[in-house]
Amino acid sequence: MMIDNVWILESFIKQRSAAIGTQFGFIGIGQGGSKIVDAFAGIRNSVNNEPCYPVLCFNTNLGDLESLKNVDKHNRVALKGKEFERGAGMVPEKGRQAVEANGEEVFTAIQRTMKNAEVVCIVASLGGGTGTGALNIMIDVVADYVGKPVIAIVSLPNPHIDENINAYNALKELTPKLEELRTDSEGNEYRALESLIILDNKKIIEDHLGDTEAAAISWDRYSNYKVASILHEWNVVTTLESDKSLDAEDFKNKLLLTGGVLTFAKKKINIQDNDLKSESDLINEIVSTYRGRNVLANGFDYENDAKAFGIHVVMPKHREDLLNANTLEKINRRLQEELPGVPVYYGRSTWDSRYALVYTITSLRGLPERARKLKEESEELISQQRERENKSSGFGIDGELSANPFKPSTTRNRSTSSAPSNPFATAKKETAATIDQSKNPFKRKS
Repeated sequence: MMIDNVWILESFIKQRSAAIGTQFGFIGIGQGGSKIVDAFAGIRNSVNNEPCYPVLCFNTNLGDLESLKNVDKHNRVALKGKEFERGAGMVPEKGRQAVEANGEEVFTAIQRTMKNAEVVCIVASLGGGTGTGALNIMIDVVADYVGKPVIAIVSLPNPHIDENINAYNALKELTPKLEELRTDSEGNEYRALESLIILDNKKIIEDHLGDTEAAAISWDRYSNYKVASILHEWNVVTTLESDKSLDAEDFKNKLLLTGGVLTFAKKKINIQDNDLKSESDLINEIVSTYRGRNVLANGFDYENDAKAFGIHVVMPKHREDLLNANTLEKINRRLQEELPGVPVYYGRSTWDSRYALVYTITSLRGLPERARKLKEESEELISQQRERENKSSGFGIDGELSANPFKPSTTRNRSTSSAPSNPFATAKKETAATIDQSKNPFKRKS
């Protein structure tokens, strides 16, 4: 299985027992958000080739919508209006206004496409105009009026002064929703935003530069495929046959819908590797996954911020004995030592491979380091720009410049007689009548 015939998904998703655990729906806003959703739209059922997830994209720029590869044309909605028809121009307020101006069509499209979704993921890049400006209002619409749990998937821009400021302001409005409880008309409490997934473009670009196997893929597509594949693989792995299962309901209710920032890690372990000389070596490899193999962002404070932790190991069928009940319990105890008081949910399954796959997911009450320091990073970019302006040479041309003393004079003083002779006095003056007309290049031929 592949996304766009480019990105390979792990083969266990085609096993007989494999299924979709949680029926996600994805709504992309703006160019960046729509491209991420386009990657999810490229994930198809291995049996009937139908899309695995319902998707919907909104944008002010019609050209960006038309460039999508996998989203059905009926699910690409242009936010119309003369002031928006060429995009929001990195002005978030225009993005918000565009959704409000097209509110009826927006709401109808969401109800039509997301009616069977259990959880709606709203996706946007933070830094531009449409997605950044419309993100928070779209979360409120889905949570309050559509009545679905909402996960936000957002990307932090590569450092850029204007995009950083937009991202900071959007995050400042977004993160309080993770702890905001609201009440519906029947008195039921719900969280405005159930969880937040952050893609750090700066980190992912660095990963891309170091990944020689991905050289043919642009870094932004690389980023989109990473988030689509990790979430989909987690969503399937929880449905595989297992005698120790972190099942789909636990995945959804104990990990996804916890009011935290979600981070994912993944590691592939070669079981045949001679370095794995003992059970202890295998345990160390598995437990260390969450600290060093983060897929989307880095710099989390696990000790202080972790709320819930999930781990699933997919073992080679011929070596499943290496991960027996006793080994799983040792892994559990190690994790409890490292993350005291944090509930751990773990599962095990098998596949036809010589590799073991380790998946972890952590819900945290805290942001990745770069998001925490986005204000300082933005202020530094502003400071650097001011410094450049102060050092710039400018456009002024000051002072006076005297005449060139070495330039020859244009006047000549020569002695002449009082009545100089006219050298043309005897010349015959030509007139039109005396000019040879056959030599006139502009004369019309008769």
